Amino acid sequence: MNKTLLAGLIITLMMIAASLFGHYFAPHDLNDHFETDYVVDADGHSTLYVPPAPPNDNFLFGTDKDGYDMMAKLLAGSKYTIFLSLAVAITRVIIGGLIGLFLGYIGKERKPGSKPFPLWNVLNGIPIFIIVWMIMIGITMNPSTSPFYMALIVAIVLTVVGIPSVASTMKEKTMIVRERQFVLSAKSIGAGHMTIVRSHIFPHMKESFVILFVQEVVLILGLFGQLAIFNIFVGGTTQYFDPIQYVSRTNEWSGLIGQARNNLFIYQWILFIPLALYIIYILGFHLISVGLEKLYRKKFAKFSHI
Repeated sequence: MNKTLLAGLIITLMMIAASLFGHYFAPHDLNDHFETDYVVDADGHSTLYVPPAPPNDNFLFGTDKDGYDMMAKLLAGSKYTIFLSLAVAITRVIIGGLIGLFLGYIGKERKPGSKPFPLWNVLNGIPIFIIVWMIMIGITMNPSTSPFYMALIVAIVLTVVGIPSVASTMKEKTMIVRERQFVLSAKSIGAGHMTIVRSHIFPHMKESFVILFVQEVVLILGLFGQLAIFNIFVGGTTQYFDPIQYVSRTNEWSGLIGQARNNLFIYQWILFIPLALYIIYILGFHLISVGLEKLYRKKFAKFSHI
């Protein structure tokens, strides 16, 4: 049994299920608010209750500094964290993978010492985070458009800038597969290019596509976190003044982490609970990636029999 793959799948599926159905079972929604209350007990002792409330029987994950339930915020933001990362990753792999597949099939072997196409080299040499930051910094603060529209813009930008690296990876893998004997045999009997790619090369690349998809999800989640450090949150950032603070409009997990950085030494649950969920979600896909590599390595291992 591939325990690594199984553990990753369990973590990931539980996260997805909680995102889809968790709000049906959550004790509070986004509109529930922990109000300031002054209570005097039978002995005359008075207690003042003010937000934020730490995790307790009523608010399992506690509340934020304004008194809103952290669990409700995490469930609302999970849809952006989980499904946006999946959508961007699968789009990258489909578009970039197909481009790399055909470039690898028709491309020529690079001679030793020769340099790749300059534009391709530039696109792969610039960190994706820098490109996304330069595009989003001017439009993410207090945008007039809806959070969904802003999240869509981030998704498109992340998809476009990630395609070259995916295409480059698949191109290199395709150039190796195209030299296999079964591909050369198909060419020798007159099989068409599309037939060779569809029926001979792609079936031997499926595992690479799956692993690359999982790895891209992890990479995209990392980019969400890097952008959040600079207050660029998925779905847009609301900036308040006096004092200056940045708030995620979607409650996306990396945004909740980014806006709660000042809570490292006070009200720690506001920072560490979304951070823990974010790390667990990334860990789930990392385990899937490692488990798949083990599975395919075992599947394609060749043993000599006498």
